[in-house]
Amino acid sequence: MKAIKALVAFMGVLLVGGLALLGWGLYSQAGKITTKPTRSSVAADDFGAISVPLPAGSRIDQVLVVSDRLVLRVIGGGPERLVVLDPASGAITGSFVATPEAPVPR
Repeated sequence: MKAIKALVAFMGVLLVGGLALLGWGLYSQAGKITTKPTRSSVAADDFGAISVPLPAGSRIDQVLVVSDRLVLRVIGGGPERLVVLDPASGAITGSFVATPEAPVPR
């Protein structure tokens, strides 16, 4: 019974010591943590003018921010489409065109 009590006491000391070391490590590293600047912190005058080609008669219906991309929902002037932009460079990284399928005959 004495051996079990000694083992439990020893493991308790190890547990408390380990938590103390973990706390000290987190405290000592907290000052070294730097946050990466977000792209939303870029000043508006750094961005410049970007030309996004749209079909004639279309308009931007909705703008979404997804992760680090800007998604424009374009309607009218043809099929509906999603244009994906990189706000840091203003480049069009891709687009999705909704093309309706022909109805399946029954």
